[in-house]
Amino acid sequence: MAPRIQKRFENKVAIVTGAGQGMGKQVSLDLAAEGARVVVIDIIPELIEEVCKVIEQNGGKCMSVICDVTSREQVDGMIQKTMDVFGRVDILINNAGLLIPGTIEETSDELIDKTLDINVKGVIVNVSSITGKRGDNSTIFVYGASKGAVISLTKSVARQLGPFGITVNAIAPHAVMTSLMSYWDEGKKRKAAEQIPVKRLGTVQDMSYLMMFLASDESSYITGETININGGYYMD
Repeated sequence: MAPRIQKRFENKVAIVTGAGQGMGKQVSLDLAAEGARVVVIDIIPELIEEVCKVIEQNGGKCMSVICDVTSREQVDGMIQKTMDVFGRVDILINNAGLLIPGTIEETSDELIDKTLDINVKGVIVNVSSITGKRGDNSTIFVYGASKGAVISLTKSVARQLGPFGITVNAIAPHAVMTSLMSYWDEGKKRKAAEQIPVKRLGTVQDMSYLMMFLASDESSYITGETININGGYYMD
């Protein structure tokens, strides 16, 4: 007998940025399966339309909104549209991110600004990276810097919003095979898996399970934390 799906998010409204693929898509599907009404956000319309189609085919409720999270005007419009349709926002999964490999010499000021805009600005940010904790080599230094800022921002916002009953946490993944990691060849994947104590790479489902926990009432006494999820590759 298949396990009974919990309904931890019945009647709650969740906004998921970067929801068109990878971790954002998976957590959108999982939130909807547990009763949430999900607002899926991305800049690629066909991707979020497909996510909504799957959610609705499975009996869930969904709204897709094209939104560039670096634009305050578009974010404000997205939130207003959410309020107009659903009347509330309970959960924000801020998953939008940008990873473009490059050394310091190869990275333009425009690219640095773009990466920081996507990964730092926002009301609640909850997807960081191991690179934000330990730094990284010269190939993705801007990404690591922006994810370090996410960790600091998570702590600051958690302190500010705690008195209002709002918790703010982040996850710090490593070696999750999403489209952002498409530049890894098979040899690099095998080498990475060998360096991880559990001897495998992460999946989007692994990430979704943790994000779902942090979005649920079960984690109501946890705030300001950035939780490693990397198979033991990096331990605080």
